[in-house]
Amino acid sequence: MLLTKPKVQSLTYQTVSPYFSRTLGIITRMKKNISFSTIFGILFAIIGLVIGLLISNTTINDDYKYFYLYSVFAGFITAKLFAKYLIEKKSKFTNIRLITTSILTGLLSHWLCWYIIILELNFRYWILDEHFFSPPTDPILGVFGVFALALWSWLFFGWATILGGILSIYTTKWIYK
Repeated sequence: MLLTKPKVQSLTYQTVSPYFSRTLGIITRMKKNISFSTIFGILFAIIGLVIGLLISNTTINDDYKYFYLYSVFAGFITAKLFAKYLIEKKSKFTNIRLITTSILTGLLSHWLCWYIIILELNFRYWILDEHFFSPPTDPILGVFGVFALALWSWLFFGWATILGGILSIYTTKWIYK
């Protein structure tokens, strides 16, 4: 009588988990349709959403009620633009470029968030005729004025956005491997 080894099915990600297989399929389709900078923008916007919700829910002032929206838009715009022009256009996915892009994104998203708030306040004051305690800061002067607000923002949440940027950009690189 001949003894033969039973056939053992090798473990692949399809046999381990159908969900994991579907997830990898979605990621593969995303790589074909969406650019590196867009994926990085979406992932960094999630970081902005988390920090924005933290600020919106812990503040005692009603003015920060929609802060999470500004942080999401600012995060997406800065991540998309920096990744597009520093990484994608030059086709250099080196670690130095990835870390530089994530640090710049983490820092300048604070500035853009506050500037978007100034633009929104001016729109509400001048276009929608909503009158506040005093007129909002002029958008041209606001370019420099938001640095004071960004300094406080960097002090309390800058570390989180920089670490979130590094996490987001390396997750994006992993998706595009």
